Amino acid sequence: MAAGNICDNGAHLPYGEAGMGNYGANLATTWDRCSVLFETNDFLKLAKNVPFPDKTSIYSIGDYGTADGAASMAIMKKLIESLKEHHGPNVQFQIIYEDQEANDFNSLFRRLSGLIPEPPTYLQHIENVFAFASGTHFYKQCVPADSMHIIYSGVAVQWLSGKPPVNKDDIFSFPNTGDGARYMLEKQASEDWETFLILRSRELRKGGLLVVSTTTNYTTSSGEVKCAGENFLSILNTVWKSFHDSGKISQHELMNTNMALCDKSLTLLKAPFDDPDSKVSKSSLRLLSAKQVFVPCKMYMEWRKRKEEEGVDDRVEFARRYVSANRCWSNSTFLTGLSGTRSKDEKELIVNEFYAQVEEVIQNRNPEDFKDDNVFCYVFIIKD
Repeated sequence: MAAGNICDNGAHLPYGEAGMGNYGANLATTWDRCSVLFETNDFLKLAKNVPFPDKTSIYSIGDYGTADGAASMAIMKKLIESLKEHHGPNVQFQIIYEDQEANDFNSLFRRLSGLIPEPPTYLQHIENVFAFASGTHFYKQCVPADSMHIIYSGVAVQWLSGKPPVNKDDIFSFPNTGDGARYMLEKQASEDWETFLILRSRELRKGGLLVVSTTTNYTTSSGEVKCAGENFLSILNTVWKSFHDSGKISQHELMNTNMALCDKSLTLLKAPFDDPDSKVSKSSLRLLSAKQVFVPCKMYMEWRKRKEEEGVDDRVEFARRYVSANRCWSNSTFLTGLSGTRSKDEKELIVNEFYAQVEEVIQNRNPEDFKDDNVFCYVFIIKD
């Protein structure tokens, strides 16, 4: 998951030392979601159809919810190379990297310059490409109207625009959560999705392309509805509730750490386009395609390969890597949700202990049973 674009719930605080590329080093490399787009060539084919008649003008591409740029580095390289081949080598490109104001833009530009070497930057090897940042969360307009040819958002729109509907008992409303909590969460997610789309419609040029990938819920072979990362979220929920039960955190803090995210189903993503009278339909956006894709968990695959080839069942390393990756996106929820009467050191102590216990729980689980399927939706939208 990319860094959150939370606004009313307090800015998402990146985890790790600023400028060190922690997100890219731990989370962005755990699945190759970019390759899914290029296996079908959908993105590249559609990008070539975006109108660009004046080759002397600037071609504008946005990367929304970028975090430190690691997850989209390969996709931007492929996209720019393809467009240069199509439109000519002298076309000038500007890449607008968007994220909320507290984002680790230091790591982004260190990565783009090559000071953080992995994944390799495209910026030093392709001419006439210029990178900029927009420190505005994407539930506001981020760039001038009618200025963007392509906007890409990779695994970021699952974050809500603000605090989620209150769940008194759990930090997250799972698909089987009762008492209307899940309904209210999906209602807010639906409203936020509509807001996101209308704003992007303002920013896109006529004929412009919007490509969004996001986590999604899915139905198992037994008919059970599961949300993305449900096993990991369940462990976070169980351990954090044990902190409440033991008196380490208050009831208010438990409710204040409700996670401001919602995995979006294909039905939810397509709904604004299925209604001809919706604000989205009237905004000139048109849905080209939406698909659900399963992407293997890299950490699980590496654990399994080592077990099969070397006979080493290293669950300690599996748990360490799993927590390191997922702490990137989840740490801020717990740190900022703790009471303001606590000192910074006290908050960090509690959260560090929390993740240590989460890691211990995962160490004692069989990765075959614990692993979460990485399930994403890929949505391709054009502005008529």
